[in-house]
Amino acid sequence: MTGIRQGGTTAHTVLVTGAASGIGRHAALTYARRGHPVAAVDIDAGRLAQLPQQAGLHTFVCDVADSAALDRTLEDVEAALGTPTRVVHSAGIARVGRLLGQPLADIEQLVRVNYLGSVQVARAVVPRMAAGQGGDLILVASIAGWVPMTSVGAYSASKAAVVAMAEVLARECADSGVRVVCVCPPAVETPMLTEMQRSHPDVISDAPGIHPDVVLRAAERALARRRVLAFPGRGTTTLWRARRLAPLRVTRLLEAVLLKQLSKHRPAQSPAREADEEA
Repeated sequence: MTGIRQGGTTAHTVLVTGAASGIGRHAALTYARRGHPVAAVDIDAGRLAQLPQQAGLHTFVCDVADSAALDRTLEDVEAALGTPTRVVHSAGIARVGRLLGQPLADIEQLVRVNYLGSVQVARAVVPRMAAGQGGDLILVASIAGWVPMTSVGAYSASKAAVVAMAEVLARECADSGVRVVCVCPPAVETPMLTEMQRSHPDVISDAPGIHPDVVLRAAERALARRRVLAFPGRGTTTLWRARRLAPLRVTRLLEAVLLKQLSKHRPAQSPAREADEEA
């Protein structure tokens, strides 16, 4: 059992990576508003300092792909808040480009941050949670990890590695008291998506993404249902199933659907109206 019961709810000590922006920012502020002590971790000290003042919210500057820096940060978090019992690993980057034309340095950075960063976080937090009262590890991947996309091939590959790692880790942690969820959203309304739409309008649709809260709620529902994979957003599970059933024949169609899945003329839906699905 994870967390401590307080007033009929489970109180977690929460650690969120990538907390200065996007999904991570939303998760950090949401858990703080719910009354959980939150360690908001990000490499961007400037953006981290711009987080709204919130009771229980503590900020820590760290590159999660740096194992030594991450260990030091975990020690600081434990000293200030205790051992995390829920970790939301949202830190990640995206790069647009075809594989053979993309600079090798960009591909290496994608692997270092998205995949190796996930490995480093898991290696740092899982033993700590397992040695204590258990906990939850939420890894943010992407539906692009299931549906290879020629415009973001290196990004897709890095997120596919996260998915595979999460599935293996979930089995390895089965008897440890640590639960693992890998959430695989489509495009999410974040500053990263906005920048990609601005800089690559020929590749990335200007349609709105889903709200970050849809991603967080899907992950929490998967935890409650003891499922490893979560697919937030209307139609995302269908994309995943279609890709599994016909991986070669439908890849091009799925790629086109994924990039254009939301009409550019339709306003972004509110979190309450977005469907979130798990598998």
